[in-house]
Amino acid sequence: MVLVIIMVGIIGSMAATMLFQGADIFVSETNRQGFVSESRSAFWRLMRETQGQTTASDFLLSDANSLYLKDSQGNLKDFQTGSPSYFNFRLGTGSYNSLSNALEYTLSTGFQFYNSNYSAISPSSGGMSLSEAKTVHISKLDLTFVNDTDTLSLSSWIYPQNFRFGPKMSFHN
Repeated sequence: MVLVIIMVGIIGSMAATMLFQGADIFVSETNRQGFVSESRSAFWRLMRETQGQTTASDFLLSDANSLYLKDSQGNLKDFQTGSPSYFNFRLGTGSYNSLSNALEYTLSTGFQFYNSNYSAISPSSGGMSLSEAKTVHISKLDLTFVNDTDTLSLSSWIYPQNFRFGPKMSFHN
């Protein structure tokens, strides 16, 4: 009887250990999936909004850490990255909303802009001037998200759809 009790105790402790390890693996995988989902969602939101930019001059004041956009209805949109690890979005002049707290600022290039010759536009401090903004032909988004030991780097070139017809001419008024 004592041997049976000892055997049941040993088998029970082994089963509890295996169940604990399985639950721990499940929780870590769920956290990893949440991290990837949050990162992709934030990046796709940024891509979609950048693609809807109406004119290159609306990149005014944008730089490597701030992206100012205006859609076809005139709504102002503002994305910001910075240290320590934030990626925020603002619609209009309201307060900023966090898209992700997992952005690794030191590993991310952020927002880059290129002219029609595919030469980089280097905005001065305080963001792009109107003359610099008017020359934007394509932009590049390069963000790296980190959570514990997981790293997700997302990068994309964005050619806004509204740029394909060229600048607005006087006869369009």
